[in-house]
Amino acid sequence: MITNESIMDATLCMMAKHGIKGSTTRQLAEAAGINEATIFKKFKNKDNLIHMTLEVQFESMKAEINQFFDKDFESAKVFLRQASQFISDIYEKYRDFMVISVREMGSKDMEFIDPSIVEYLYERVNQKVQEMIPSKNSSQEADAISLILNSVILLIMVEKVRDDIYKRPPTITTTADALADVLLKLLK
Repeated sequence: MITNESIMDATLCMMAKHGIKGSTTRQLAEAAGINEATIFKKFKNKDNLIHMTLEVQFESMKAEINQFFDKDFESAKVFLRQASQFISDIYEKYRDFMVISVREMGSKDMEFIDPSIVEYLYERVNQKVQEMIPSKNSSQEADAISLILNSVILLIMVEKVRDDIYKRPPTITTTADALADVLLKLLK
């Protein structure tokens, strides 16, 4: 059965492959297994379909991010290890959305998502790092730890996106555990 969700899933996949402007309503309809008229009937136009598709993805990611960061962690070490892995996993789970976000960064088509998912994630990481780090560490150190954690994971994700789009194998590789270990050393 064709649902709005299945149409949006096909739309997300096509936008990840061809970009927002490069995805025509005909291509979106074909990918969803429907005729073009169905898109106009259900969503009125391509812009509404794209907006709704991206908004649903953003809100789903945001809900998962909130659920993770609202948990209590027994220590900074546990938090950094789990946060590193969580961020890596969420980028994988929402890979098409992340490809679109990187590909369309700065475009008018993405400006309704404010803050961006990367900015939102940074805010949540920073908030939790502020709570978790020992009081002897300064707020600036917490900001730096958050920035490093997010930046490294983002660079790894961008490398994966480049591989998806351009078939260039990632040159930056590290594990969530290795990243957490380095960050813990910085906190000492």
